[in-house]
Amino acid sequence: MKIQLNRQKKGFTLIELMVVIAILASLAAVGYGPIMEHMNDGDRQQASSNLSQLQKMLFTFRQENGQYPCDATAENLRTEHADLDFGELTGAKSNAYLRQLFYGSSTSETTFFAKHAGTREPDGRIANGQCLARGENAFAYVLRKESNNAEDAPGLRSVADTPSGVPLAFSCVPSTANPIPGDKLYFNRDLFYAHAFMVRIDGSTVDLKDKLTEDAEDESRSVFTDNYSPFPESRRGNATAPNYVVVTPEL
Repeated sequence: MKIQLNRQKKGFTLIELMVVIAILASLAAVGYGPIMEHMNDGDRQQASSNLSQLQKMLFTFRQENGQYPCDATAENLRTEHADLDFGELTGAKSNAYLRQLFYGSSTSETTFFAKHAGTREPDGRIANGQCLARGENAFAYVLRKESNNAEDAPGLRSVADTPSGVPLAFSCVPSTANPIPGDKLYFNRDLFYAHAFMVRIDGSTVDLKDKLTEDAEDESRSVFTDNYSPFPESRRGNATAPNYVVVTPEL
């Protein structure tokens, strides 16, 4: 006679299940940041590449007009090309100054795109004041104050050609109502996992992540570390950052 033993399968207890869930959650938390950061690699590469291309366009503009887009070049372009209407060419937004690049060699709106909050794919329409409409430009642009005492946007001039480390444009600078003084510049920390890019007049493109830190007053934005400024010192060793103005994109 065969005797069958009644074997019951033993399941997980509630405590064991909770331990397993806790372990899985911990592993997910550890891996989530790096995984999500690398998922933005394509967007970051596009922003960096377009910013580099923008520098080349700005350099060509300077060769043709004697300086980078500024209030003076805007006046000259309006006089020389009264038949063209790309929109406002000066003001408190980088879109206006960068529209000046469309007076000359073939320029595409796609160069000004980066996948940021508030941006949209350019539609390619540039005539009748539709060039670089809201959201079609993602980059901030650097100018200088007409004088050290100037506080407002009017009277902005081109940055100088020297020294070679002077910045021309930035990514990830949030849209603001007024231009940002160079010594008050900050970045949207939520974009590209705290990465941000800068292009200089010498053509170099720099990832600023290691030069930025979380703003003590606002955790959603980054500021430069205490020992770094993208703006050069004067020959006497004085800071020049307050003399520069960053006009932000219209988003």
